[in-house]
Amino acid sequence: MDTFNHTLSRFLNFFSALLVIAALYLGQKLLVPLALACLFTFLLNPLVKILCRWRLHRVASVGVVTLVSFSILALVAWLLGGELAGLANDLPNHRHNIQKRVESLQQVGETRVIQRLRKLVGDVSQPTLAAPEPNAAPTEIAAVAAPQPPPETATALMTALNMVVPTLAEAMGTTAVVVLFVIFMLLRLDDIGQRVARLVGYSRLTLTTKAIDETGERISRYLLMQGTVNAIYGLMLGIGLAVIGLPYVILWGVLAAIFRFIPYVGPWIVAVLPISLSLAVFDGWAQPLVVIALIVTLELLTNMILEPMLYGHSVGVSDFALLLAIAFWTWLWGGVGLVLATPLTVCIVVFCKHIPALEWVDIVMGENPLPQPHLSYYQHHLANNEDAAQALLETSMRKDGLETTLEAIALPALALTRHEEVLGKLDPDEAAQIYQGMRSAFTLLSDSTDEAARVKTSAAGNPSAIAEAPSATQPALQVFGRALHGEPDVQALEMLAAVLPPAIAIEISADPRLIGELVHELGEKQPALVCISSLPPQARLVVSTLCRRLHSKLPDLKILVCRWGLTGQEFDPKPLHESGATWVVSSIKEAREVLEGVIV
Repeated sequence: MDTFNHTLSRFLNFFSALLVIAALYLGQKLLVPLALACLFTFLLNPLVKILCRWRLHRVASVGVVTLVSFSILALVAWLLGGELAGLANDLPNHRHNIQKRVESLQQVGETRVIQRLRKLVGDVSQPTLAAPEPNAAPTEIAAVAAPQPPPETATALMTALNMVVPTLAEAMGTTAVVVLFVIFMLLRLDDIGQRVARLVGYSRLTLTTKAIDETGERISRYLLMQGTVNAIYGLMLGIGLAVIGLPYVILWGVLAAIFRFIPYVGPWIVAVLPISLSLAVFDGWAQPLVVIALIVTLELLTNMILEPMLYGHSVGVSDFALLLAIAFWTWLWGGVGLVLATPLTVCIVVFCKHIPALEWVDIVMGENPLPQPHLSYYQHHLANNEDAAQALLETSMRKDGLETTLEAIALPALALTRHEEVLGKLDPDEAAQIYQGMRSAFTLLSDSTDEAARVKTSAAGNPSAIAEAPSATQPALQVFGRALHGEPDVQALEMLAAVLPPAIAIEISADPRLIGELVHELGEKQPALVCISSLPPQARLVVSTLCRRLHSKLPDLKILVCRWGLTGQEFDPKPLHESGATWVVSSIKEAREVLEGVIV
């Protein structure tokens, strides 16, 4: 039954994803203007806030910002239209130069064999005019030989108008809808946020508010900084092309600034246009090569200096995930999706990060995930790659020290192995092999640490002091360590013992025995305290029972419970305290501080 429910849940999730994609595709007439309006809202809202801080009413601030912004966009569009019209009229004047370029490129690598093959293909593919019938009338022969008349000018004009007018009307309608959406969103931005929070529910009010604020902050910062970088890039490109002598520099500068919003591929797509025009306009090869050098230099300077200086932060999405997102949104919405891919992907990743059920989206697509070296350490042992596991420990040891290495890598990996063993994902032989590998790695690490300490002491001029100290000084604190689950808990206690000072000694017990036998042994040895190592899962009930029995039989005995766990896991120590535990810790550092505090 559980398997059926799990399969049904997966099917429903997959079907829901298909429905969402279908809705995005079928509803693009409405969703594309809405997405563009959201993009402009995130871009213009910081400017509206600045005017509001200057004591200008929000309605007036929105009016000024939208009027100035869209007027600038209209002016840029008008300039681009003029430049494109001039380019279209000017290209036929360079037809001869273009033909010369094509002929020179065709001559590169020309050989006699290729010439013969080309001549053969030309002879075969040359069309043969159909000969008139022998008894055909003269008028029919003339009809065959006479060329067809060109299409009427009026028909061509009507065809062009039928293609251009609907496209222009649709673009103007979309623009008007986007402007209205932007004005409405800027005026009612707080109200929209509150409605979304209420729609989600008060139980998730904090998460929703954080997601909305983080999304707005990330996208606004991305658009403002990227827009500044792109504007500087387009200005420098236009100035450089004007110095070289290439015409229509406004067109190339504006297109370069726009296409740089498309990550990775945008600048190189638009770079083809001025390079191609330089090949058509200039006679030699010097100017085209200078144009190529200018574009490459500007791209390198922008990526290495300008973007880190002005931007400095990424959008929070990994490079590969962003490329996949660009391909998806382009397939879904065409050119508009290409421009909106980055902001839309940022919104999705941020919202999914704050939704526990969709946190995997942030893990897969988010950039710079939190490093988890214990996972790599566990995987190395699982793959029998002991050299890599040992190298990982030693690198961390040199960088962070023994305690941090055990705390961040060795102990969480031990807990993960125990977790996988209990869940049945590791059979007993595999788990035993991993435990043995981890023990060997820990032993080598401890030996190298002791050797380094001896070398350091010898260099200080007193080589015998550290060697005589253990035998001359008896431990001030005797600790009885109880490992509840055998080998993994034994290793956990050994890791704790490795970071303790010589004044604290731990006697580790892992033999299976009844609680009465353990109480009798503790009564005879009378240690200062008992340290119980408890690796999850299936540990809370066992350790609670043990603490309760020990506290009832030996009420003066102090009990330290080391409730180790996986990184990021939390537990409630209150039930263990109620069962009789004196201290409850979850890390090696906390356990060491407790034991050192007992000595003091």
